[in-house]
Amino acid sequence: MPVCRCQRLIVLALLLGGPVGAQAEGADDLRFSASVGLIHDSNLFRLPSGIDPAPLIGRSSPSETINITTLGASYQRSYSLQRVELDVRVTDYRYQNFDYLSFLAKNYRAAWNWSYTPHVYGLLRTTRDQSLNSFTDFRGFNQRNLRTDDATDFTATYELDARWRLNGGLSRTSRSNSEPFTAEADTRNTAVQAGVRYVLPSGSSAGYRIRSTDGRYTTRRVIPNAGFFDTDFTQTDNILSATWAVSQATRAEFSVGHRSRSYPNYPQRNFNDFLGSASVNWTYSGKGGVVAAWTRELDTFETANFNFTQIDRFSIGPVWQISPKTTVRARYEHAIRDFKGTPTGLVTAQRRDTTNDASISIDWEPYRFLLLSASLQNSRRSSTAPGLGFNSNALNFSAQFTY
Repeated sequence: MPVCRCQRLIVLALLLGGPVGAQAEGADDLRFSASVGLIHDSNLFRLPSGIDPAPLIGRSSPSETINITTLGASYQRSYSLQRVELDVRVTDYRYQNFDYLSFLAKNYRAAWNWSYTPHVYGLLRTTRDQSLNSFTDFRGFNQRNLRTDDATDFTATYELDARWRLNGGLSRTSRSNSEPFTAEADTRNTAVQAGVRYVLPSGSSAGYRIRSTDGRYTTRRVIPNAGFFDTDFTQTDNILSATWAVSQATRAEFSVGHRSRSYPNYPQRNFNDFLGSASVNWTYSGKGGVVAAWTRELDTFETANFNFTQIDRFSIGPVWQISPKTTVRARYEHAIRDFKGTPTGLVTAQRRDTTNDASISIDWEPYRFLLLSASLQNSRRSSTAPGLGFNSNALNFSAQFTY
Protein backbone atom coordinates (compact mmCIF):
# COMPACT_ATOMS: atom_id res chain seq x y z
CA MET A 1 0.00 0.00 0.00
CA PRO A 2 2.73 2.63 0.77
CA VAL A 3 4.34 1.94 -2.64
CA CYS A 4 1.01 2.61 -4.37
CA ARG A 5 0.64 5.91 -2.53
CA CYS A 6 4.15 6.92 -3.54
CA GLN A 7 3.44 6.08 -7.18
CA ARG A 8 0.24 8.12 -7.13
CA LEU A 9 2.01 11.20 -5.83
CA ILE A 10 4.84 10.86 -8.33
CA VAL A 11 2.27 10.60 -11.14
CA LEU A 12 0.53 13.69 -9.73
CA ALA A 13 3.80 15.61 -9.78
CA LEU A 14 4.35 14.54 -13.40
CA LEU A 15 0.87 15.70 -14.37
CA LEU A 16 1.41 19.03 -12.67
CA GLY A 17 4.89 19.49 -14.05
CA GLY A 18 4.35 18.10 -17.52
CA PRO A 19 1.94 20.63 -19.05
CA VAL A 20 3.78 23.57 -17.53
CA GLY A 21 7.10 22.27 -18.78
CA ALA A 22 5.62 21.97 -22.25
CA GLN A 23 4.77 25.65 -22.22
CA ALA A 24 8.23 26.63 -21.06
CA GLU A 25 11.45 25.66 -22.82
CA GLY A 26 12.59 22.17 -21.82
CA ALA A 27 11.96 20.28 -18.63
CA ASP A 28 15.25 20.81 -16.80
CA ASP A 29 13.39 22.14 -13.77
CA LEU A 30 11.38 18.95 -13.24
CA ARG A 31 13.40 16.71 -10.95
CA PHE A 32 12.86 13.49 -9.07
CA SER A 33 14.62 12.33 -5.91
CA ALA A 34 14.85 9.24 -3.76
CA SER A 35 16.63 8.79 -0.47
CA VAL A 36 17.26 6.05 2.05
CA GLY A 37 18.34 6.67 5.62
CA LEU A 38 18.82 5.14 9.03
CA ILE A 39 18.59 6.75 12.47
CA HIS A 40 19.64 5.03 15.68
CA ASP A 41 18.38 6.80 18.82
CA SER A 42 19.58 5.58 22.22
CA ASN A 43 16.56 7.04 24.06
CA LEU A 44 13.62 7.46 21.71
CA PHE A 45 11.07 8.12 24.47
CA ARG A 46 13.27 10.64 26.33
CA LEU A 47 13.13 8.66 29.59
CA PRO A 48 15.21 9.65 32.63
CA SER A 49 18.30 7.65 33.53
CA GLY A 50 18.13 5.08 36.28
CA ILE A 51 14.56 3.87 35.75
CA ASP A 52 13.29 0.54 34.45
CA PRO A 53 11.64 1.34 31.09
CA ALA A 54 9.83 -2.00 30.78
CA PRO A 55 6.66 -0.97 32.69
CA LEU A 56 6.35 2.14 30.48
CA ILE A 57 7.27 0.88 27.00
CA GLY A 58 7.25 -2.92 27.30
CA ARG A 59 10.98 -3.34 26.59
CA SER A 60 14.14 -3.22 28.66
CA SER A 61 15.74 -0.60 26.39
CA PRO A 62 14.33 2.67 24.99
CA SER A 63 16.72 2.61 22.01
CA GLU A 64 15.34 2.42 18.49
CA THR A 65 16.51 2.13 14.89
CA ILE A 66 14.38 3.84 12.23
CA ASN A 67 14.59 3.10 8.51
CA ILE A 68 13.54 6.05 6.35
CA THR A 69 12.68 5.96 2.63
CA THR A 70 11.66 9.06 0.70
CA LEU A 71 10.39 9.59 -2.84
CA GLY A 72 9.96 13.10 -4.16
CA ALA A 73 9.31 15.25 -7.20
CA SER A 74 9.97 18.98 -7.58
CA TYR A 75 9.36 21.57 -10.24
CA GLN A 76 10.38 25.21 -10.49
CA ARG A 77 10.35 27.60 -13.39
CA SER A 78 10.29 31.35 -14.01
CA TYR A 79 7.93 32.92 -16.53
CA SER A 80 8.74 36.58 -17.07
CA LEU A 81 8.07 38.15 -13.65
CA GLN A 82 6.40 35.03 -12.24
CA ARG A 83 7.98 31.97 -10.62
CA VAL A 84 6.26 28.67 -9.86
CA GLU A 85 7.59 26.10 -7.37
CA LEU A 86 6.25 22.67 -6.45
CA ASP A 87 7.70 20.03 -4.15
CA VAL A 88 5.95 16.76 -3.23
CA ARG A 89 7.50 14.15 -0.92
CA VAL A 90 6.37 10.84 0.53
CA THR A 91 8.44 9.49 3.44
CA ASP A 92 8.06 6.04 4.94
CA TYR A 93 9.26 5.72 8.55
CA ARG A 94 9.74 2.14 9.74
CA TYR A 95 10.50 1.52 13.43
CA GLN A 96 12.26 -1.79 14.12
CA ASN A 97 11.46 -2.32 17.82
CA PHE A 98 8.31 -0.20 18.26
CA ASP A 99 6.59 -0.88 14.94
CA TYR A 100 3.31 0.72 16.06
CA LEU A 101 5.07 4.07 15.56
CA SER A 102 5.69 3.44 11.84
CA PHE A 103 3.91 5.87 9.52
CA LEU A 104 3.82 7.35 6.04
CA ALA A 105 4.30 11.14 5.84
CA LYS A 106 2.89 12.99 2.81
CA ASN A 107 4.33 16.49 2.63
CA TYR A 108 4.14 19.15 -0.04
CA ARG A 109 4.94 22.76 -0.80
CA ALA A 110 3.47 24.75 -3.69
CA ALA A 111 4.34 28.41 -4.22
CA TRP A 112 3.70 31.16 -6.73
CA ASN A 113 6.11 34.09 -6.45
CA TRP A 114 3.88 36.55 -8.22
CA SER A 115 4.65 40.00 -9.57
CA TYR A 116 2.18 42.49 -11.02
CA THR A 117 4.97 44.97 -11.78
CA PRO A 118 8.61 45.04 -10.63
CA HIS A 119 7.39 47.18 -7.72
CA VAL A 120 4.29 45.20 -6.73
CA TYR A 121 4.95 41.56 -5.88
CA GLY A 122 4.40 38.87 -3.31
CA LEU A 123 3.92 35.19 -2.57
CA LEU A 124 1.03 32.73 -2.58
CA ARG A 125 2.00 29.49 -0.86
CA THR A 126 0.47 26.35 0.60
CA THR A 127 2.30 23.68 2.62
CA ARG A 128 1.67 20.48 4.54
CA ASP A 129 4.03 18.88 7.07
CA GLN A 130 3.36 15.57 8.81
CA SER A 131 5.57 14.27 11.61
CA LEU A 132 5.52 12.20 14.78
CA ASN A 133 4.97 14.22 17.95
CA SER A 134 8.23 14.29 19.88
CA PHE A 135 8.30 12.41 23.17
CA THR A 136 10.06 15.45 24.64
CA ASP A 137 6.58 16.72 25.56
CA PHE A 138 4.11 14.03 24.49
CA ARG A 139 4.19 11.25 27.11
CA GLY A 140 1.84 8.73 25.47
CA PHE A 141 4.55 6.11 25.10
CA ASN A 142 2.34 3.30 23.80
CA GLN A 143 0.56 5.16 21.02
CA ARG A 144 1.47 6.87 17.78
CA ASN A 145 0.53 10.54 17.70
CA LEU A 146 0.94 12.10 14.28
CA ARG A 147 0.93 15.86 13.89
CA THR A 148 -0.25 17.51 10.66
CA ASP A 149 0.46 21.19 10.05
CA ASP A 150 -1.27 22.87 7.10
CA ALA A 151 -0.67 26.46 6.05
CA THR A 152 -1.79 28.75 3.23
CA ASP A 153 -0.60 32.32 3.07
CA PHE A 154 -0.67 35.29 0.72
CA THR A 155 1.74 38.23 1.01
CA ALA A 156 2.09 41.44 -0.99
CA THR A 157 4.76 44.14 -1.09
CA TYR A 158 4.50 47.58 -2.67
CA GLU A 159 7.69 49.56 -3.25
CA LEU A 160 6.73 53.19 -2.73
CA ASP A 161 10.17 54.35 -3.88
CA ALA A 162 13.79 53.23 -3.64
CA ARG A 163 13.62 53.14 0.16
CA TRP A 164 10.11 52.51 1.49
CA ARG A 165 8.18 49.25 1.31
CA LEU A 166 4.60 48.58 2.37
CA ASN A 167 3.64 44.97 2.96
CA GLY A 168 0.66 42.97 4.09
CA GLY A 169 -0.71 39.48 4.10
CA LEU A 170 -3.35 36.93 4.99
CA SER A 171 -2.83 33.39 6.25
CA ARG A 172 -4.78 30.33 7.29
CA THR A 173 -3.09 27.62 9.38
CA SER A 174 -4.23 24.48 11.14
CA ARG A 175 -2.71 21.86 13.40
CA SER A 176 -4.18 18.45 14.14
CA ASN A 177 -2.99 15.52 16.24
CA SER A 178 -4.08 11.94 15.63
CA GLU A 179 -4.29 11.46 19.41
CA PRO A 180 -5.44 14.03 22.01
CA PHE A 181 -2.64 16.33 23.15
CA THR A 182 -4.10 18.80 25.64
CA ALA A 183 -0.98 20.95 26.08
CA GLU A 184 -0.78 21.66 22.32
CA ALA A 185 -4.34 21.10 21.16
CA ASP A 186 -5.72 21.09 17.61
CA THR A 187 -6.27 24.59 16.25
CA ARG A 188 -7.40 26.49 13.16
CA ASN A 189 -6.15 30.08 12.82
CA THR A 190 -6.77 33.01 10.51
CA ALA A 191 -4.33 35.93 10.58
CA VAL A 192 -3.91 39.30 8.90
CA GLN A 193 -0.75 41.40 9.02
CA ALA A 194 0.54 44.76 7.79
CA GLY A 195 3.88 46.48 7.98
CA VAL A 196 6.34 49.00 6.64
CA ARG A 197 10.07 48.73 5.93
CA TYR A 198 12.89 51.17 5.11
CA VAL A 199 15.75 49.79 2.98
CA LEU A 200 19.22 51.28 2.49
CA PRO A 201 21.42 50.76 -0.60
CA SER A 202 23.89 48.83 1.57
CA GLY A 203 21.29 46.14 2.24
CA SER A 204 20.54 47.29 5.79
CA SER A 205 16.89 47.82 6.66
CA ALA A 206 14.45 48.46 9.51
CA GLY A 207 10.76 47.76 9.77
CA TYR A 208 7.63 47.30 11.82
CA ARG A 209 4.73 44.85 11.44
CA ILE A 210 1.56 44.04 13.31
CA ARG A 211 -0.17 40.68 13.11
CA SER A 212 -3.67 39.87 14.39
CA THR A 213 -4.77 36.24 14.75
CA ASP A 214 -8.18 34.71 15.42
CA GLY A 215 -7.94 31.09 16.49
CA ARG A 216 -10.27 28.24 17.31
CA TYR A 217 -9.61 24.98 19.13
CA THR A 218 -11.26 22.43 16.87
CA THR A 219 -11.59 19.62 19.44
CA ARG A 220 -12.94 21.71 22.34
CA ARG A 221 -16.70 22.02 22.53
CA VAL A 222 -17.84 22.25 26.15
CA ILE A 223 -17.97 25.52 28.11
CA PRO A 224 -17.68 25.61 31.06
CA ASN A 225 -15.22 22.83 31.92
CA ALA A 226 -13.13 21.98 34.97
CA GLY A 227 -9.77 22.51 33.24
CA PHE A 228 -10.44 26.12 32.11
CA PHE A 229 -9.81 25.14 28.46
CA ASP A 230 -11.31 27.70 26.08
CA THR A 231 -12.69 27.20 22.59
CA ASP A 232 -11.32 30.39 20.95
CA PHE A 233 -8.59 32.97 21.32
CA THR A 234 -7.27 36.18 19.80
CA GLN A 235 -3.62 37.15 19.56
CA THR A 236 -1.77 40.33 18.58
CA ASP A 237 1.95 40.52 17.75
CA ASN A 238 3.84 43.79 17.35
CA ILE A 239 7.36 43.36 15.97
CA LEU A 240 10.21 45.79 15.28
CA SER A 241 12.99 44.29 13.16
CA ALA A 242 16.28 45.41 11.62
CA THR A 243 18.95 44.01 9.34
CA TRP A 244 22.49 45.40 9.46
CA ALA A 245 24.78 44.66 6.52
CA VAL A 246 28.02 45.16 8.45
CA SER A 247 30.17 44.15 5.48
CA GLN A 248 30.07 41.75 2.55
CA ALA A 249 31.13 39.00 4.96
CA THR A 250 29.01 39.89 7.99
CA ARG A 251 25.28 40.33 8.40
CA ALA A 252 23.31 40.86 11.61
CA GLU A 253 19.56 40.66 12.21
CA PHE A 254 17.57 41.84 15.22
CA SER A 255 13.95 41.89 16.32
CA VAL A 256 12.01 42.85 19.43
CA GLY A 257 8.30 42.48 19.93
CA HIS A 258 5.35 41.91 22.19
CA ARG A 259 2.70 39.18 22.12
CA SER A 260 -0.72 39.46 23.74
CA ARG A 261 -3.11 36.52 23.80
CA SER A 262 -6.62 36.55 25.26
CA TYR A 263 -9.46 34.09 25.74
CA PRO A 264 -13.17 35.04 25.77
CA ASN A 265 -14.40 32.62 28.45
CA TYR A 266 -11.37 32.01 30.69
CA PRO A 267 -9.35 35.21 31.05
CA GLN A 268 -7.15 33.47 33.61
CA ARG A 269 -5.52 31.83 30.55
CA ASN A 270 -4.55 35.24 29.11
CA PHE A 271 -0.88 36.09 28.80
CA ASN A 272 1.36 38.76 27.33
CA ASP A 273 5.13 39.09 27.25
CA PHE A 274 8.09 40.22 25.18
CA LEU A 275 9.84 38.21 22.48
CA GLY A 276 12.85 38.89 20.31
CA SER A 277 15.88 37.61 18.44
CA ALA A 278 19.42 38.52 17.44
CA SER A 279 21.75 36.72 15.03
CA VAL A 280 25.10 37.28 13.33
CA ASN A 281 26.13 35.49 10.14
CA TRP A 282 29.88 35.79 9.55
CA THR A 283 31.61 34.34 6.48
CA TYR A 284 35.22 34.45 7.60
CA SER A 285 36.63 32.90 4.42
CA GLY A 286 35.52 31.49 1.11
CA LYS A 287 35.27 28.06 2.73
CA GLY A 288 33.90 28.78 6.17
CA GLY A 289 31.35 30.71 8.17
CA VAL A 290 29.54 30.76 11.47
CA VAL A 291 26.07 31.76 12.66
CA ALA A 292 25.44 32.76 16.27
CA ALA A 293 21.91 33.49 17.45
CA TRP A 294 19.65 34.18 20.42
CA THR A 295 15.86 33.97 20.36
CA ARG A 296 13.11 34.44 22.92
CA GLU A 297 9.98 32.50 21.97
CA LEU A 298 6.51 32.36 23.50
CA ASP A 299 4.37 29.28 22.89
CA THR A 300 1.11 28.09 24.36
CA PHE A 301 1.34 25.06 26.66
CA GLU A 302 -2.00 24.62 28.36
CA THR A 303 -2.18 22.21 31.30
CA ALA A 304 -3.80 22.28 34.72
CA ASN A 305 -0.76 24.20 36.02
CA PHE A 306 0.53 26.31 33.12
CA ASN A 307 -0.65 28.56 30.28
CA PHE A 308 2.45 29.12 28.15
CA THR A 309 6.22 28.69 27.88
CA GLN A 310 9.00 31.23 27.49
CA ILE A 311 12.10 29.85 25.77
CA ASP A 312 15.47 31.60 25.64
CA ARG A 313 17.55 29.80 23.02
CA PHE A 314 21.26 30.38 22.35
CA SER A 315 23.01 28.68 19.42
CA ILE A 316 26.23 28.72 17.43
CA GLY A 317 26.88 26.81 14.22
CA PRO A 318 30.14 26.87 12.26
CA VAL A 319 30.37 25.50 8.69
CA TRP A 320 33.50 24.35 6.88
CA GLN A 321 33.72 23.69 3.13
CA ILE A 322 36.72 21.36 3.35
CA SER A 323 36.58 20.53 -0.38
CA PRO A 324 34.30 21.41 -3.32
CA LYS A 325 32.34 18.22 -2.60
CA THR A 326 32.52 17.96 1.20
CA THR A 327 30.97 20.17 3.89
CA VAL A 328 31.23 19.77 7.65
CA ARG A 329 28.76 21.43 10.04
CA ALA A 330 28.69 21.66 13.82
CA ARG A 331 26.02 23.12 16.07
CA TYR A 332 25.55 23.74 19.76
CA GLU A 333 22.30 24.95 21.30
CA HIS A 334 21.49 25.86 24.89
CA ALA A 335 17.85 26.54 25.79
CA ILE A 336 16.08 27.54 29.00
CA ARG A 337 12.34 26.90 28.98
CA ASP A 338 10.19 28.46 31.71
CA PHE A 339 6.61 27.29 32.17
CA LYS A 340 4.38 30.21 33.14
CA GLY A 341 0.82 31.13 33.97
CA THR A 342 -1.49 29.88 36.71
CA PRO A 343 -4.97 29.12 35.32
CA THR A 344 -6.32 28.24 38.78
CA GLY A 345 -4.90 31.40 40.36
CA LEU A 346 -2.75 29.29 42.69
CA VAL A 347 0.90 28.39 42.16
CA THR A 348 0.66 24.61 42.46
CA ALA A 349 3.81 23.68 40.48
CA GLN A 350 6.96 25.21 39.09
CA ARG A 351 8.95 23.98 36.13
CA ARG A 352 12.09 25.06 34.30
CA ASP A 353 13.76 22.88 31.68
CA THR A 354 17.35 23.33 30.53
CA THR A 355 18.37 21.55 27.34
CA ASN A 356 21.71 21.22 25.59
CA ASP A 357 21.95 19.89 22.04
CA ALA A 358 25.26 19.33 20.24
CA SER A 359 25.70 17.87 16.77
CA ILE A 360 28.25 17.42 14.01
CA SER A 361 27.45 16.39 10.45
CA ILE A 362 29.20 15.83 7.15
CA ASP A 363 27.82 16.00 3.61
CA TRP A 364 29.71 14.46 0.70
CA GLU A 365 28.57 14.88 -2.89
CA PRO A 366 30.79 12.54 -4.96
CA TYR A 367 28.54 13.03 -8.00
CA ARG A 368 26.03 15.68 -9.01
CA PHE A 369 23.17 13.20 -8.54
CA LEU A 370 24.31 11.66 -5.23
CA LEU A 371 24.53 13.19 -1.73
CA LEU A 372 25.79 11.15 1.23
CA SER A 373 25.25 12.48 4.77
CA ALA A 374 26.11 11.39 8.31
CA SER A 375 25.54 13.09 11.67
CA LEU A 376 25.98 12.49 15.39
CA GLN A 377 23.83 14.33 17.96
CA ASN A 378 23.63 14.43 21.74
CA SER A 379 20.58 15.86 23.54
CA ARG A 380 20.38 16.44 27.29
CA ARG A 381 17.68 17.94 29.48
CA SER A 382 17.49 18.73 33.16
CA SER A 383 14.23 19.87 34.76
CA THR A 384 13.02 21.14 38.10
CA ALA A 385 10.04 18.80 37.61
CA PRO A 386 10.88 15.21 38.65
CA GLY A 387 11.20 12.52 35.99
CA LEU A 388 11.59 14.84 33.00
CA GLY A 389 15.37 14.90 32.59
CA PHE A 390 16.98 12.73 29.90
CA ASN A 391 20.12 12.01 27.88
CA SER A 392 19.99 10.78 24.29
CA ASN A 393 22.46 10.05 21.47
CA ALA A 394 21.41 9.77 17.83
CA LEU A 395 23.37 8.56 14.79
CA ASN A 396 22.03 9.33 11.31
CA PHE A 397 23.07 8.07 7.86
CA SER A 398 21.39 8.90 4.54
CA ALA A 399 21.91 8.75 0.79
CA GLN A 400 19.92 10.93 -1.62
CA PHE A 401 19.69 10.39 -5.37
CA THR A 402 18.41 13.21 -7.60
CA TYR A 403 17.51 13.00 -11.27
